[in-house]
Amino acid sequence: MLQRISPKEGQTLTPESSLTWCLAHLCEPGSPGRAEHQTAPSKDTDKRSKMHQWRALVAIRTQHIKGDKAGIARFRGKGGVKVLLNLLKHPECSRKVLDLALSILANCCTELETRLEVRKLEGINIVGECRTVQNRAARALGNLAMDPESSALIHSAGGVPLLLLCVSLSSAPSSPTVAPPSDSSPKLECAQSAARALLYLSDSPSNRLSLLTQGTLSALAPLIAPEYPPGLRRAALRTLHELTKGCGVECAREVSRSGVLSQLGVMATGESGEHFEELALKTLANVCSQGCLRPLVGSLGVIQRFTEEVKKDPLRSGVFLKALCLCCKEAVNRAKVKENGGLEVLMTFLSSHQNHPLSRFAILACVDFVFDESAMEQLQELGLVPVLVARLAKLARGEEHAAERADANAASNMAHNELLPSSCLESWLLSEGLISSEGELSPSVARSGPYHHPYHPEPWTPESPILLLLSRFSHASDPSAALVSSAVISDLLCYLTQHQDPSSRCFRMLCRLSCNPSCLQALVRTGSVALIRHRLSVFSLPAASLGDALLNNLRVQCESGFGSGVLTHVMLSGSESDRMNCALSLPFISSNKSLLKKLLLDCGGLLAALKPLDCAFDDDEEEEESDSDNPTLTPTGASPPLLKKPRLEDSSCPYGSSDFDLVLELDDATRFPANREAVAGAGSEYFRALLRGGFGEEAQCEADEAIRIKDVSAGMLLPPLHYLHGCRFGSDPETGGECEAMVGASRFLVLDLQRELEDVFLSFLESWSDRPSQSNKTHNVKSEPDQKRAAVGLFQFWFDLSSCSGQQSLHSCCLQKGRL
Repeated sequence: MLQRISPKEGQTLTPESSLTWCLAHLCEPGSPGRAEHQTAPSKDTDKRSKMHQWRALVAIRTQHIKGDKAGIARFRGKGGVKVLLNLLKHPECSRKVLDLALSILANCCTELETRLEVRKLEGINIVGECRTVQNRAARALGNLAMDPESSALIHSAGGVPLLLLCVSLSSAPSSPTVAPPSDSSPKLECAQSAARALLYLSDSPSNRLSLLTQGTLSALAPLIAPEYPPGLRRAALRTLHELTKGCGVECAREVSRSGVLSQLGVMATGESGEHFEELALKTLANVCSQGCLRPLVGSLGVIQRFTEEVKKDPLRSGVFLKALCLCCKEAVNRAKVKENGGLEVLMTFLSSHQNHPLSRFAILACVDFVFDESAMEQLQELGLVPVLVARLAKLARGEEHAAERADANAASNMAHNELLPSSCLESWLLSEGLISSEGELSPSVARSGPYHHPYHPEPWTPESPILLLLSRFSHASDPSAALVSSAVISDLLCYLTQHQDPSSRCFRMLCRLSCNPSCLQALVRTGSVALIRHRLSVFSLPAASLGDALLNNLRVQCESGFGSGVLTHVMLSGSESDRMNCALSLPFISSNKSLLKKLLLDCGGLLAALKPLDCAFDDDEEEEESDSDNPTLTPTGASPPLLKKPRLEDSSCPYGSSDFDLVLELDDATRFPANREAVAGAGSEYFRALLRGGFGEEAQCEADEAIRIKDVSAGMLLPPLHYLHGCRFGSDPETGGECEAMVGASRFLVLDLQRELEDVFLSFLESWSDRPSQSNKTHNVKSEPDQKRAAVGLFQFWFDLSSCSGQQSLHSCCLQKGRL
């Protein structure tokens, strides 16, 4: 019997306490250089040498390398690794010696420096040949495989077959009458060590493929059964999870052959009771990248689990989110996604994490529901459209992610057996039969070049799924609620004008909206018509032609009785912003002069449309408060209008000093005095007919009764009254007061005032166009909001339509002067 290696205090140190003595006795018995070496060693000498060798190994294992890294470093520094490897080379060594030597080497290989030295001494090949002590060899290989370099050497040295042998021996079927092996069975310990080693050997796509082709997955699959110990099941499951990462064609084939999915499903739902749920669920999520496996995965009831995991923490559940998205490709799984709240999960992620790389997976998942009416309605209600158009605008401005570009080019760049596990297109390529079982692109795809989605005839680009979904929404009977808003139309126009190569699908979608009578009112109310005019038609070809085509479609609708009714309804019953947007749209979608005059004058459309310019000049006035060169004088002698008025040419006011014998009353009971001779003279055909044409108003005037003037404001009536009484206005433009004056002059047919106001407006437009050079502010007309530009356009249109003078149009005048 050997004495205990570790000495106690007060005892004499044994030779084994010296590391030098131990290393000197590690060589095989009878070898050269040994202290006991003889020319013809006797039997007793050989026996003694083996005893010393064993004592040295035990001392190294229990004293010199146990407990701290310093012991391993000291052992390595004295050449212990080389001595161990030399010992393992000799098959004459007993199994017991090899087992203990491999145990020492495995412990030392937990340190990086030892693994480096083993690689340098080509020790991986030596360890791989120790088949008589499989458990120790498997453990040593597992420790060595923790480094990528060592892992590659183990693969090239043929170490995988040894590990598979360890696994197969433990998973070999036994007699039905024989009970499962216990946890302490050497075979199970060997299998667990081998499974751990195979885990580290699955560290790259090429190494995983090598393991799969050698049958590793099929060998490990039986070890996750419930009759095996938990430690072995967990080790096997961890390796299966690693092997299925980036699951390709070969992996799908092995998974199908092994029948492992059913057991994984049991473990993922928690029925096994060993806390394997998360690892099993991740393994099932890995295999979802293969279309041929997804229906079976969905039948296991794990789609609900995918959804729950993403709900818990979307940013840390990327593998489950990706699996959930891929499960949307098959109809049988799409139904399960809807039933388990998958659409809400996808939309929550898209809304909260629009810039996340996985958001493109969620968009592609939505594409798979394009022919599911109820799903599309649900996605619309959940707010998919605003998310899509915002992303489209970012793509137009060049802010797309590199991963999206990779997806768009994945089909043409995919080579033999090099599937891109991170690409969304991988699933499509496999599911649609575009990749053969050997992992090659089918000949038709190879000839066609860029990938074409079955729902999308054009080449697949980063914005293709977005446009595909938006186009699907536009086919609804009334898509106005989803697609017709200023924000959506603005982003679509941004894509058409800023993208280097915009898809024609976007234009076709806008054409579809412009031709749909259900969208006309929404397009008018939201100001989309003016957006189209000022975002497209002002550009050079082809954008200008696209804008003209859209406006022509709207014009055709508005020329009909239905369109006229829509415009009238908006102008009469719409909100202030609705009326303003409608008025700004009229010049581009209607040529019916009588309708235009009714809507712009009688319904107050012109005033509503000019409010943006009124606000613009309010801002200017705040900056010029100190300028007192042109003071504003308010006419006296009458109830002052609530709105701003044109300036008087001087301080005199004939209207205020007139003899009043007539009272005009507005709808709000406001009364304005007037002189009958002044207003019924040649200056106004309207008042002359009203007061001298034999109508009832003439009798009212004789009876000193107030004459009702309907549907006008004080700002419309008072400027013509002043003018007819002899007051004159200056030519300096001020604010929006001239707008009401112009409406009043047209309404009451005061033609001379209308001509003067045309000159005022021409001066106004010139000064508004000159604002960049007249101000120290960094201000540019082109950068003004579209509403203000549309208001200027409405001025031009109105004067071209209703100018009473023989002068050339306002637009032409401004163009000649280089102002507009």
